[in-house]
Parts: sequence; structure tokens; C-alpha cells
Amino acid sequence: MNTWPSIPTAFFAQAQRWQSRPLVYGKRMHHWRPLTWSQVALRATSLASGLMSLGLEAGERVAIWAPSSPEWLLSDLGALTTGAVTVPIYESCSRDELIYILRDAECEGLFVAGQERIDLVRSLSAYLPKLKWLITMDGREVSAQLTPASVNVSFLLSDLSEVDHKDRDEQLKVLRLEQVEELGEALEGYEAQVQARRDQLSRTSVATLQYTSGTTGEPKGVILTHGNILSNCEGAIEAVPVGPSDVLLSFLPLSHAFERLAGCYMPLLFGGARLYFSEGLGHLIRSMSEVRPTIVTGIPRIYEKIYARFRGVRGPQGYAQRAILSLALQAERAASSASMRGDEAPFWVTKQRALNRALLFKELRSRLGGRLRFMVSGGAPLSERVAEFFSAAGILILEGYGLSEASPVLSVNRPSAYRFGSVGRPLFNVELRCAGDGELLTRGPNVTQGYHNKPEETAQLFTDDGWLKTGDIGRIDEAGYVYLTDRKKDLFKTSNGKLIAPQFIERALHSSPYIQQAYVVGDRRPYCVALIYPSPSELTLWAEREGVALTGEVREWVKRAEVVTLLEAEVRRINKNLARHEQLKTISLCGESFERFNTASLKLKRRAVAEAYAQEVQDLYLHGRAI
Repeated sequence: MNTWPSIPTAFFAQAQRWQSRPLVYGKRMHHWRPLTWSQVALRATSLASGLMSLGLEAGERVAIWAPSSPEWLLSDLGALTTGAVTVPIYESCSRDELIYILRDAECEGLFVAGQERIDLVRSLSAYLPKLKWLITMDGREVSAQLTPASVNVSFLLSDLSEVDHKDRDEQLKVLRLEQVEELGEALEGYEAQVQARRDQLSRTSVATLQYTSGTTGEPKGVILTHGNILSNCEGAIEAVPVGPSDVLLSFLPLSHAFERLAGCYMPLLFGGARLYFSEGLGHLIRSMSEVRPTIVTGIPRIYEKIYARFRGVRGPQGYAQRAILSLALQAERAASSASMRGDEAPFWVTKQRALNRALLFKELRSRLGGRLRFMVSGGAPLSERVAEFFSAAGILILEGYGLSEASPVLSVNRPSAYRFGSVGRPLFNVELRCAGDGELLTRGPNVTQGYHNKPEETAQLFTDDGWLKTGDIGRIDEAGYVYLTDRKKDLFKTSNGKLIAPQFIERALHSSPYIQQAYVVGDRRPYCVALIYPSPSELTLWAEREGVALTGEVREWVKRAEVVTLLEAEVRRINKNLARHEQLKTISLCGESFERFNTASLKLKRRAVAEAYAQEVQDLYLHGRAI
């Protein structure tokens, strides 16, 4: 395996190897348009030269605030080649978070796409004294009009109540991406200058500041070196083999550490794969049928939606399909149990699985492109029910686990070694162990050196003997498979002193097809209760079967006595598999999804849910009906 000193070195070595092979595709005017390895290498070199002509020095920070696209990748490579540190920013970042990150990282420049974002940054330029230039990715001229934006200055590090918007905006250079490339190409001997800058990079050079999404407090900039990221790529490619014949469809944001490594750096730099950037989640199925990917990286919510759509077929065909699906899942569980024991699946199971894939799931596989080798899931726990469904269809979902502070992958299921419900085994160059309180600890070449500008938080991140505290509670079985229980900070005790892992109970609730989301409460209370958002698609199918007329929106459905009775019965069934102190005494059905409380990286802001539903929770303890 190659041990390159830096990400740009790895990229240019592969570009020399692959040259005219397509590297990355973006959709323009309804057509997928490729850039070859050579084209990206030439443009990245020109861009790096142009950035250097703007005064960008090695070690200075450059932010990227834009949707995933070939231009995002090009901007990242160009900036890294100069020795600069890139700072990815989530598209959904708020105005105040944007200012905080740009100021905390002391960004010299910003790559941005979309007129709204361009206008916002220019209107905020007075609050960003360090920002010198703005590079637009979408090839448009920027309007000269400027409307200063109001800012919650208490969120910032200093009082910025008196600023001169006009003078500051005039100092901010605004250029198009192509203009910067042309600036670079105009410099005599620019390739040699860029090469010299690139040669100064090593595995200890800082590559990126990956800001956490901030479920509590201010965002923290995780310091990741070229060595951190490359070592994680080396561990991941050994666990999940990717090669030049593979085609990846990327629909998660590259600002997310998981997608940047698993959906970009690893498959491209180490596998030589081709990468397509999707038009967005709303066009996922269409994109998959057009691109016909062999590998997809995603989050559980995406796979859950595909599963729900499959089960949502109505009429006689739908009834027959769901009946056969039930048998298919039984066969899948039998095969999984045999595999865990080290035995071969029974003959009937093998035959049943082959028949299911040939008949029941033929259309589904076709809609997903027809040549998926596997899909990868990260960012949140994957329901075993969903994993079994895709496995029955002949599409394995490899669930993994990681965090930004670990570059980010720590463990993953392998195509030839997996267990539903687990997040796989650690990468070969990652160590994982459980502390006395169950917290997972890790160390390895992928682990961060700490947080930017936050020495106290950095000190708290590590044990005295140098292991990174993940903040996750879990266990590791005798075969080395890792199972997650909860976030350490989310654990609570009832008033009876019983320790509760709420996400463990929530995952049990999610095993019901009728429960899409659940939020468990019980901190310093005598028992646990739950807020539940039901699955609209499953409720619709149930209503048709039972002859229940559901009209209006979900917020009206959850008031119906029949729906309440159904969900209470589901919770009673699930309670039987929980310890007595974990069992739910009562529930409240919610008419809106909790997704509006998600962070940019799709983690639930539990404190925000608690605040929004404080009255409902109080009513549950005062007037809730026992189930």
C-alpha cells in the first residue's frame, strides 16, 4: 500500500496514473458531464497558483461553503496543494455560526456557491476582518449591491457593534473560480512553484479544521492532519475494498467528515473509482437509475425512506408483496444466525433467498441501478429491520461508526464479515477498548491532536494515558464486533437511581414499523415515558387494512383513538424485551417529525426537543394514561 505524505501528493500520483479516465461527474443542463483525472489535476494546479498569487500562505485557512460538486472537490484540492488548511462549512449553517467559524478559524478566504450565500457573506464582511477574498463557484458575476446584515454580536468573541460595512466590503476581493485559475496560469513557471509548495507538505501538516455540528455549545474545530486522513483511508480501503471499476454516487454533503472520507478521498485516491455528485436527496432514485452505482454511502434515514416506499405499495399487489416480504425477512434472519454461529445456512434458506431476490426484489434492484455491490451507512444507528430488508434484496448495507475526532472511521462491517445491529470491527490500524464505565476509547494514527483554539476542551478529550474519549457507550464482543448503546452525555438516572440509556430504548422502539421516531424522557423522574412520531406510510397501509378512514395530516391522525391504541400495543410488545426500569409507562404521539431538531450532521438536538415538548412531557407525568 502506498504511504503518501499528503493528500495532494496522493491525488497527483493517481492523476498521473489514470490521466484520461473520468474522475468526477456533475449534472449540467440535464446531462452528466465528466472531468478526467488530468483535467482536475491541471485545474487544481492553476487554482493553487492563483491562490498563491492572492497571497495565500501555507498553514492559512480557507473555508468552503457550498453544495457538493466537482467544483467543491477542485477548490479543496487547489487549496490543500498550496499547503493551506481547508474549513468545510455545512450548507445549512446559520448566519451566526458562519461568522463564528470564519472568525475562529481566521479564514483568509472563502469558496462559496449560490447568490444567497454570496450576498450574505458580503453583507457580513465588516464582521470578518481577516477575510480577504471571496471566490464564487457558479461562474456568475456578483451584484454590486450590498445590504449590511444584523448580527447577534453576543455570539461572537468581541463586541462588533460599530463596524463600517462600506469600507470593509470594498477591501474584500470577489472573484470567480475561473478567474483565479486564469490568474494562476498567467504566472511564469507556476507549475514549478506549486510543486515546490506541495513538496513541503508532510503527514504532520494540518489539512483541515472539521467543525463539529454543535449539539451543545459552540462548534469546535477538530484539527486533522494529512496523516490522520490518509491513515484512515488506508484502514478503510482494507476493510471495504474499492477499485477502478467501482462507481460511487455521492448525495451527502462533503462538509460531513464521513462523506468526505468514505465517499470521496478513500474511493478516489486509493481505489481509482469514479464519482458522481447527485442533484440532491429529492432526486436520489432517479440519479441511481441513471448512474447505476456499485457503491453508495448514506445515512440511515435515506435507507429507511427506500424501505418505506417499497412497503408503501397499495392494493392486492401490496398485500401480497408484504406477505412475501415477511417470509423473506424470516429467511434472512435464519441466514444471519447461521453466519454468526459459523455455520452454513440451511438449504431451504438458501433457496428462499435466491427466489426472493429473483422475484420479489427484482424491480427494487433495477430502480437502484441494478449493480450495487453494497451500501455504507454511518452518522446514526441503522435499524436492524432495514438492514435485514436490504440484505434480503441482495444489497448489503455495511454499517460503520466513527466521529470527526477520528478522521472519522473507527469500525465498519465488512462485505465478508458482518453482524446486523453492530457497527463492525475496528479498522486494522485503529485500537478500540471499553473504559470501566462503558465509554469507548480509541487511539491510532487517525486520531486528532485536539480542538483549534480550545485547550481546555482538548485536555478533556483524552485520558491520562492518551486514549481519545469517544463519548459513546458501547461494548465489544468476543469476535471484536462493536455495539453502540448511547451517547455518554445522554445517559440519565431516574429518581430511583436507575441508569437509563435512552437511545437504546429508542432503537428498540424504532424496530416497530409503525414508529418512525421516538424520544425517551425520564431524567430525575420516577419512570420513563416517550414522545413518538409514527410512520405515515405504515399508518396509511394499516388504516386501509383495518378500514380506518384517516383524513387530513398526521397531526390529526395521532388524535384518533384507533391510532393511539395501535401504538400503545406496539410499545407494550417492545416493553417485554426491556428491563423493568427501562419500560415505558406512557407515551404521547406527536404530529410532527423531530427532524427539524437535527443538527447539520443529522444528529438530534435532544435539548431542543426537550424544550419544545416540555409541556407535553409534564402532562404525561401528570395525566398520562398507563399502557
